[in-house]
Amino acid sequence: MSAPHRSVGTSAAGRLPAAMLRALAAELSDPGRFSRAKAYARDGAVVDIDVQPGAARGLVQGSRYEPYAVTLYTEPAREGEGLLGLIPERNEVFLECTCPDAETFGACKHGLAVLLVLADEISIDTAVLERWRARDASDGPFSGRGAADADDGHGDGDEPAVDVLADAMASPAPLPELPTIPSRVPVAMAATPGTREADVSAALASAIAVLRAR
Repeated sequence: MSAPHRSVGTSAAGRLPAAMLRALAAELSDPGRFSRAKAYARDGAVVDIDVQPGAARGLVQGSRYEPYAVTLYTEPAREGEGLLGLIPERNEVFLECTCPDAETFGACKHGLAVLLVLADEISIDTAVLERWRARDASDGPFSGRGAADADDGHGDGDEPAVDVLADAMASPAPLPELPTIPSRVPVAMAATPGTREADVSAALASAIAVLRAR
């Protein structure tokens, strides 16, 4: 990881993608949490950030001594996307954080702060966005996914698909015919007060007798 490039100016090509990513951060949160995330990003609470294909990881200094670890996972982008097409949709981003807030709300202020700092990094160098949305992600919930989904055994992969459970699931003999069970069993239920258990037992016995007689 390395410290964010706060002292470097923005590039003309990166301003709009960065603005779109900030808008995505706002869309993923409520106004109060987004406001706190902006303060974290502005005040330098994101002390480290590392952007790799499919995952941007950051360390955020919160109220405790140990920084919170954040990972922003994203799906690989489709082939031929322009720079603005690399901005992910909200369902293409998954935030993880070691804070307890993330388990309840998903997009915590630490994760959003890293997303905002990531936008700043992209405003400086658009290659950061291209690296984040690259196809060779090796971990995370979106690993191996993209426009061309992972080989499902019907593609042109080198190894043919093998169903290792096929033999175990094969039946040694034809399955027996299922018995015909009526949708309703004509059983009268008594309504004598205080004898519910006896009524249920009698009803079951009567139902079993009806089934056996068919």
